[in-house]
Amino acid sequence: MGGLEFVGRVVSNRMQKTVVVAVRYVLWIPKYKVYQKRISRHKARDESQSLVIGDIVRIRKSRKYSKEVSYAVVETLRRASVYDSTAATAMVAARDAARETDWVEVAERRLAEADVRLMKLREMYEREIGSGISLSGGVLAVSNSGPGGTGSLGAGTSGAAGERGK
Repeated sequence: MGGLEFVGRVVSNRMQKTVVVAVRYVLWIPKYKVYQKRISRHKARDESQSLVIGDIVRIRKSRKYSKEVSYAVVETLRRASVYDSTAATAMVAARDAARETDWVEVAERRLAEADVRLMKLREMYEREIGSGISLSGGVLAVSNSGPGGTGSLGAGTSGAAGERGK
């Protein structure tokens, strides 16, 4: 049985055995010399009730099924990806089984790796700087003393207050 055929996307499947298919087409407007995009919505009979929103289908003109339904779904060209709770639970279970179960062991391993990195840094510091210099408060105070510094080793060695006391 022939007839008009359209390819469109399912935009609604709320009715029993009926889907709404949006068919896109272009129309030439001679006054403005441009093409205009349009969408027509056709109600089509879906006997299997298996179509979901987003499926790409081919519909064909057929007998009147009701007042507004005069097309039938011929074939499904492409299925839309739809959330499936059973597949999702299986995927989550597989992911959780692949994970390491003992988080304490993971934390201890990471801590041991951090200790190894710290020991390597200390060895490198000893080679570069040497073991004779230790960063203590005295070294910091000497480096901060002076005209612009904040710390001092000997109080009253310079400044106006030291001269007044003499």
